[in-house]
Amino acid sequence: MSRGFADQFGDTSDEPVPWIEETGTSFQYTPLSTADDSIRLLELEPALSPEDPIRCKLIHAKRNRNHQYEILSCDWQGVTTAQVPISLDGRTLDVPSEIWAALQRVRLQEQPRLIWTDAICIDQKFNDRDQTSNDTERNYHLSRLPDIYHGATGLLVWLGSAEDNSDLVFEHLDRCRTHTHINWCLYAGKTSLAFRHLSRRRWFYRAQSAQELALSEKATILCGRHQSTWLDITKCSTFLGTTDYYHPLKGPDSVTHLHHLLELTRNRRVQLRDIFLWIRHCRSDNLRDKVSGTLMMDTDIRHGIPIDYSRGIVQLFQAFTRKIIESTRSLDVLHWLGTTQKDIRGLPSWVPDYTIVNPVGTLPRIFSQSATYSIHYPFTLLPGLDLRPGNILAVQGRFVEKIKKVADELQTDATPGSKSFNSSLRTWEDLALGISNKRFPQAIIDAFCDTLIGNDEDDLAVEDDQPPYVRRSRPIKSKVIDEFSSWYKQYGAGVLREVDPSHTTTSFDSPEQQERADRHLRWYSHHMETTSYGRRFFITDGGSMGLAPPRARGGDDIVFFPGGKYPFVLRATDRGDYELVGDCFLYDFDVFALFQDQRATTREFLLA
Repeated sequence: MSRGFADQFGDTSDEPVPWIEETGTSFQYTPLSTADDSIRLLELEPALSPEDPIRCKLIHAKRNRNHQYEILSCDWQGVTTAQVPISLDGRTLDVPSEIWAALQRVRLQEQPRLIWTDAICIDQKFNDRDQTSNDTERNYHLSRLPDIYHGATGLLVWLGSAEDNSDLVFEHLDRCRTHTHINWCLYAGKTSLAFRHLSRRRWFYRAQSAQELALSEKATILCGRHQSTWLDITKCSTFLGTTDYYHPLKGPDSVTHLHHLLELTRNRRVQLRDIFLWIRHCRSDNLRDKVSGTLMMDTDIRHGIPIDYSRGIVQLFQAFTRKIIESTRSLDVLHWLGTTQKDIRGLPSWVPDYTIVNPVGTLPRIFSQSATYSIHYPFTLLPGLDLRPGNILAVQGRFVEKIKKVADELQTDATPGSKSFNSSLRTWEDLALGISNKRFPQAIIDAFCDTLIGNDEDDLAVEDDQPPYVRRSRPIKSKVIDEFSSWYKQYGAGVLREVDPSHTTTSFDSPEQQERADRHLRWYSHHMETTSYGRRFFITDGGSMGLAPPRARGGDDIVFFPGGKYPFVLRATDRGDYELVGDCFLYDFDVFALFQDQRATTREFLLA
């Protein structure tokens, strides 16, 4: 094959490109012997020159033998360029260009290198027209993946060629290693920007990356001609924290995303909540990848669900959700994926779609570690949880009130200040003023201020730990009304200003006051956008307001299930059961009074 054909795969790198060698005979896989627990290992032949063709041998090895091999991981499934041939056992195998580049990067000069990589060691059917992997063989390997990774001497992660000044990051780390300082110098200037670009590499947004790092003894990150240990990569950066780092208009903060990945893989045992905080921003090359990857992680839940890529998606997601609910005795999993519309058809309404990427509408307390709850808050499911025929989940809860009216959904294409944003917000403000039987003592504008950011910190605590439990009093004036006023002056629709101008108009007598107002604007904007996008404003027949999923409508029931962090919107069906529409924020929701009210009864709700 001509050198010019090879050049199209190396034009973004300053590395020499190997000659591409074609033998004229296509490589054909020999089936593995499952009886002796064999796997395939790839022996990558040495090359004295970087331009030498890539030649490999495929070895069938028993897994219980002491083979000295490494894992090679790269984002080969996200590649859209043409496949490139390599020589495998003297024959030709066409492989994705990214795995071809990775092999060229990791081969040694004087001795073979023994590696395991799913792109080649599993028959991916690259030489077949349908290019779909052999599910039986894939299941065989993936069910043994923890042992395959534990048996390796290390993990080699190929991020790709050097670009966006990525060299600056690795050169900075090299200098830090030569110093004797306990704390390494932070990235700065161009290097800081280069690190942010590096943290956006596609490999860090693969659902499989967390399991690969967690299951490996050590990991080396390779980028162009540079390399670094995995644990060193984030030493010279800071990040936002351990709460939700996703913004519906800007996407996930890439540096924080990278730090979360580090935290997931630093410790052997992790919380399921932390896995989902990270993995919900990752893509799935196979619809089962996120669930299967989570099953391989060491959490405090013993799922007992086999890794089976031939299993139906609906069946897998349902079994996974049920196991989480039963094991945690909570409904937290039903909050983790926000309000984004499901793509998988046939899922029961109580089963999340785990393939969703970057879900919107996640309420503030779902991933927060700063919320302060009373010890009397009903964190645990009541007895009676049961899965009935027809995939119906029976849950005990209490009816709260009904949704009376809903306003427009605030969609992510409506940026603050735009015509569509103002239009949606006007419907929200109009509806808020339409509450005729207001049950709370606060002014509509204070309630609206707290609702848009899901502020319910006073609803989570009690005045005294002696029964009957009385919820802490909510201040008459919102604690963030000043922040709201700065925001409303910039983005409000003006409806509330006509009714109560005192909190919706501001004037500044000094630069210090202007700077303070700007801080307030940024603070409230962030919290409003991360809470309200992907939701619609509603009022209730009981005289309150809140934020509901996009599919909510007038007449829907608001129900609270102990074990949930927020109430849920349910819709009665003609069959006598309910559709779970999603969670909601309800202003002035007193969960303590609800479960001490002798007039209210706990009942069974059947979720279909």
